[in-house]
Amino acid sequence: NVAAIAARPGDALAIDPAEFDADDSDADPGELALAPDQLPPGADAGLFLHDVLEVADVAAAWRAPDGEAWRDEPGVVALLTDKARGRGISLACLPHAADLIHRALTATRALIDGGLLPALAEAEAFAREVEFGYPLPALPGEPPRGLVKGFIDALVAWNGELWVVDYKSDLLVGDDLAAAAQRRVREKYAVQARLYAIAADRMRGHRKLAGLLFMFIRHDVTVPVRISDSTLATWTDWLAQIAATSAIHTPDLAAASPERRT
Repeated sequence: NVAAIAARPGDALAIDPAEFDADDSDADPGELALAPDQLPPGADAGLFLHDVLEVADVAAAWRAPDGEAWRDEPGVVALLTDKARGRGISLACLPHAADLIHRALTATRALIDGGLLPALAEAEAFAREVEFGYPLPALPGEPPRGLVKGFIDALVAWNGELWVVDYKSDLLVGDDLAAAAQRRVREKYAVQARLYAIAADRMRGHRKLAGLLFMFIRHDVTVPVRISDSTLATWTDWLAQIAATSAIHTPDLAAASPERRT
């Protein structure tokens, strides 16, 4: 889910590249007591889950009552195996990974603010790996300074409302996982949310942009970031201010991502 800022040579943007790091864990890996068949934390596991979610047959997942049954669908084991080997993931983890992916696609979304949304598989529109690019907004009288470019994990619509979906494979710890997820969104993904919201608003067509859904798929925890017209105006002004007062340094931002498939 990396977003990159491109502009004229010599410009640089004061946005922390850590915003776009691959998903990670809140805990020291040495402190985690995971079974050998559990998907480990870290970038490779996150990339593997994203790889599968990008291309998995949603209808086949919806037909299957659980992850085990989904793995029996034609081609699913081959898909999981191919993507796991490409990211160096042990094949022993595939049943656990299949459960996570199946639930991500087919479970009703219970939001931490009490809201409820249908499953991704029940969406009226579901576009995956959506590429975007838009010019950095400029202050009045200022020249354009470059582009924001990236990929959104998914755009999904229910009942005429459009949501940005961002999959997170972070391994959260603590007694209150909902609070941990909300804190992580606030502290780690705030800039990403703003850039993606501005992008989605340009692609929403006749639909209302409802917000963003940060889906922590290991834990079935979904953090909504709801959006109003005033929110978008504030975030657009924020980005224009940054563009006007900072230089853009594309290499640093691009280097923050292992590659374009986070």
